Amino acid sequence: MSRGQIAGRLSGFTISVIIVTLVGVVSIPVLTDALGKTTWGILVVIQSVAQLGGIVVSFGWGATGAASVASMTVEERTGFYRSSLRIRAMLYLITLPFVFVILGILTRGMWLESLLGALVYLLPSVGAAWYFIGTGSPSRLIRFDTLPIVGGAVLGIVGAIVTGELWAYLAGQGLGYLVGVSLSALVILRGAPTGPSPVPWRDSLMAQRHAVLATLTSSLYVTLPVVAVQIFLPGAMPVYGLADRLFRYASVAFQPVQQFFQSWVPERGADVAARCRTATWAAAGIATLGGIAIAVLSPFVSLPLSSFQIQVPFALSIPLGVAFIGIGVAAVVGYACLVVLGRVSALAVSTLVGALVGAPLILLFAALGSLPLIAWSVAVSELCVAGYQLFVLRRALADRRIPA
Repeated sequence: MSRGQIAGRLSGFTISVIIVTLVGVVSIPVLTDALGKTTWGILVVIQSVAQLGGIVVSFGWGATGAASVASMTVEERTGFYRSSLRIRAMLYLITLPFVFVILGILTRGMWLESLLGALVYLLPSVGAAWYFIGTGSPSRLIRFDTLPIVGGAVLGIVGAIVTGELWAYLAGQGLGYLVGVSLSALVILRGAPTGPSPVPWRDSLMAQRHAVLATLTSSLYVTLPVVAVQIFLPGAMPVYGLADRLFRYASVAFQPVQQFFQSWVPERGADVAARCRTATWAAAGIATLGGIAIAVLSPFVSLPLSSFQIQVPFALSIPLGVAFIGIGVAAVVGYACLVVLGRVSALAVSTLVGALVGAPLILLFAALGSLPLIAWSVAVSELCVAGYQLFVLRRALADRRIPA
């Protein structure tokens, strides 16, 4: 791949993320004014919990799908996507009622918003973003996934301004997700060759077991702080919620790097070992710069973003900046390198280690009422995950150098 092709693919993925991030960041002060900071905090809870349920729906395809399709033929790609779409649609229907009930309890009886939240924020897991990433098609990602989602967000923001109600925002956002999922499926499957016979459901689910366990446990200890704060410290939810939003938007901003390496490292005929090393060093450097930015800028950015109602303290921004370094490294080492090297099981083990370390600490410090220590627990978890994955990557690359 030439430098021009690398720049074109990376810039395309970057444009997609910039669009989504800008709309998301701009929506924070608008929704805070339209809904009030308390209701906005409830929105953060709904998004976080529903997105955790989305891990069950996506069942690992969002994590490993991109790297998998990158090395497939056209026939194999469409068959792989078709099979995953059937399974994910069924998992959506199965997961929906559970997420709805959990949200209803956490929001203390906001049943309409809980139902809409479950319907809306489970939908992206049925989408095809990972397919477009794996095929190195940023233009299709923008046209058929990003733009419908952004359009729905804008429609939801207008609805929230006009009505002052959370359900209006959720309805608009949901329409955008629905259009994106439907349009992506039509584009990929229209006129596509039939390909090999679909893999039986049981075999597909078993093949994804390590990936879904990895993403589920990872999302668990990332989402757990929001849930714990809502349960033990509901009055602090707006502050932690805004810190969490900034942290997640930074993670979204890192996605072009992850997406590029997911499609670049496993390219057919490439020196995978050399590309894994390059990807790891690049991820570490970029993630460190991002972590410093989160730590330093969050307290200053949070004020105007919340219409000067909320300020994120350094006591939260610094540990979340450290956590971002771990997330960035693991995003590339895990999903761009270990998947290609056949070490998907290491993803599950690494996130399990992170959950076992972080989850008890998060719950303990939430019960004790310490937001900073909750954030440091997240940082420790992410560093454990990244450290374990780096250890496995080093071993895997060493094994490849040993003659058979």
